[in-house]
Amino acid sequence: HDSSGATFVSLTLPVDTYSPDQLSELVLELQDLASATRDNVARKDTDAEPPVISPGLAELLEANKIKVDDVGAIEDLARLVATTLDKAPTVHILLSAMPGRAMKRQFATWFREQIHPQTLMTFAARSDLGGGTIVQAGSHLYDLSFRRGIIDNKKRLTEIAGV
Repeated sequence: HDSSGATFVSLTLPVDTYSPDQLSELVLELQDLASATRDNVARKDTDAEPPVISPGLAELLEANKIKVDDVGAIEDLARLVATTLDKAPTVHILLSAMPGRAMKRQFATWFREQIHPQTLMTFAARSDLGGGTIVQAGSHLYDLSFRRGIIDNKKRLTEIAGV
């Protein structure tokens, strides 16, 4: 449900599909796929090669159990992905360095299991963090960076350094 009380049909996002930019691209690709498939059906071109799709779209179709030639289901999925893009919670994650694929997958898995199954994420790097992370979710900012820990404990620095 969203704040208006509307119920969302379930959408399964593959773990490697985590950003709003990826969803935007998938909406366009789904619309193109539906159009190409509809054209092949209209021409009764049974020998037509199936449209080439990206690995991301292939994963999305598989995760939602939709066949590449099911125009109606593809159009429904395009609308559902577009709605998800507008309504899903988005979390902005700042790290001291850009995370690799494995770490992005860990973030996606955790947020989707613990917070919301369609959580979207953006990642950015800030070298002044020194480590840890800053997570922005809506208007909330969770500063779990080393930098914040050092700033909050300036007096302890001399103890730790032995000065």
